[in-house]
Amino acid sequence: MMLTEEFLSFVIADDEYGVPILDVREVRGWSPVREIPNSPDYMKGVLEIRGEYVPIVDLRMRFGLAPAVVGATTVVIVLNDAEKQPLGIIVDGVSEVYPLSEEQIKPPPHVSAEIDHSYVRGIASVPAGHLILIHLEALFDVSQLVAPNQEESWV
Repeated sequence: MMLTEEFLSFVIADDEYGVPILDVREVRGWSPVREIPNSPDYMKGVLEIRGEYVPIVDLRMRFGLAPAVVGATTVVIVLNDAEKQPLGIIVDGVSEVYPLSEEQIKPPPHVSAEIDHSYVRGIASVPAGHLILIHLEALFDVSQLVAPNQEESWV
């Protein structure tokens, strides 16, 4: 029996990316966030969701692209990070849920030493083209996004 894992796919600048569906807490429409001073440029702020402050990251900026332009399809995907803490990512839109086996996931190609591929878990062929599977832990040091005991200074 071939084991499969489901991935939620989303679009950023015409490319389709995926994260494990088990890491997804919820998908929600865009709502304004509370900015946090002295945070990285890709850190847009925090959003209060059911009494919990969730750091919100512009994934386009984290990938080195132009900032997100909020539109009708812009959503925030709230994920669990490695420590099961919430992290929201702003994406251009949500696409599909794909069941993928390990055999379908190919390692990322090695292009050059200057390009950081540590955030790419693998690439899979899907009906719409290619799905780039990302490692959230490699993209963010979540503990640095909202430092502990800092909440009182900005809430």
